[in-house]
Amino acid sequence: MSMQQNDPAELLEVFDAHGNPMGRAKTRAAIHLDGDWHQAFHCWIVRRTKHEVVLQRRAVTKDTFAGCWDAAAAGHWRFGESAPQAAREIAEELGLEVSFAELEYRGREAGARQFENGLIDREHHQVYVLDSDKPLADYRPDPAEVMGLATFAMDDLVALAEGRIAKIHATESMLVRSDGSLQQVALTAYRDEFVPYSAARLRRTLGMGSA
Repeated sequence: MSMQQNDPAELLEVFDAHGNPMGRAKTRAAIHLDGDWHQAFHCWIVRRTKHEVVLQRRAVTKDTFAGCWDAAAAGHWRFGESAPQAAREIAEELGLEVSFAELEYRGREAGARQFENGLIDREHHQVYVLDSDKPLADYRPDPAEVMGLATFAMDDLVALAEGRIAKIHATESMLVRSDGSLQQVALTAYRDEFVPYSAARLRRTLGMGSA
């Protein structure tokens, strides 16, 4: 079976379901066809003083959750990479140079999903948080990766995940043009436009505590 994948030759490490590394590498294409557990780096950017979170809208060319709102930066953790090396995703996707020491580790989250295109994605997310009030106009996102940037109130994002509301309004939003330039826009986003993280996971990640 063949399918279109992003970076199919990228080498990733195989993990078991409990998050233990198996010490062997496979290509991203093979891992997603076989459904092997693997590891990803996730960075969530929060504006703590405003109780807001920065999200990216994934490019429509992505092989999973195309066009959906997701963590500010996220990507596969390549075979042999250290945590600071895996944090390259922040610079690659958002154009931000961030010291690894600025990131706060929030733990590991596991997720598994099979997509309509046949891809089986079983990931251990190593989750980090960056506290930054930098305006979206200062970001330099890669248009091949990111089609939009927006900030949302944390409480609204959790309420959306819980199904208590059907849509939320961005407090700041930028469209990423094909040349990488940014255009400020007004944005209302609906529940099915977000990667479906649980409300409990969002609270853990964003440091909100329990309801």
